[in-house]
Amino acid sequence: MARLTKARVTVVFLLAAIAIAGYAWHPFQFRTRAVVWHVLHGDSLSMAGYRITVPGQWFAEQLASDGAYLWNTRTGEAIWFQVLPKPSMFTLAAWSNFVQNQMNDAESPIIGRLEFSVAGEPFVCFERDFEVEVNVPAHVSANTSPTTGHLPSVECNSAGLLDVMFFAGTPAATRHDYSEFYSVMASIEKNSP
Repeated sequence: MARLTKARVTVVFLLAAIAIAGYAWHPFQFRTRAVVWHVLHGDSLSMAGYRITVPGQWFAEQLASDGAYLWNTRTGEAIWFQVLPKPSMFTLAAWSNFVQNQMNDAESPIIGRLEFSVAGEPFVCFERDFEVEVNVPAHVSANTSPTTGHLPSVECNSAGLLDVMFFAGTPAATRHDYSEFYSVMASIEKNSP
């Protein structure tokens, strides 16, 4: 009987050790995924005629030839690249006016607008601040009433095929630092035919 108890204790101890090791490993799994992605793919991905630099702490998931996600392992931020053919009557000016006049509301106000050129194509980007209600569990904070959180995002459209969306990883302050996102945008090049 004592041997059976020792065997059970050993098994329980081993299972607990595995569970603790798995839990401790969890924060590093995405960083490991970024390292593995860069070893396998280098520092960029190619998509529909574009070459996009992937920073060291980021990794990419390519959906198909017309889309990809980049994930920041430090912050949880994500960038979504999508290639969409535009109708012949599409203009950046008309799209920009539509977004500013029809899609600018109190729940997701536009807090910034930027025009620039990437890989020889004009882009217009709108920085937004989505307000969300965050319920903090009672065991974390004495104040259990909902608070307002902010989920910054950037929506970019181009005169060409490429459209880009950026999403901040966690509820953040109203103003977000978009410098890393715009650095990734500035790195985009067209592949040589």
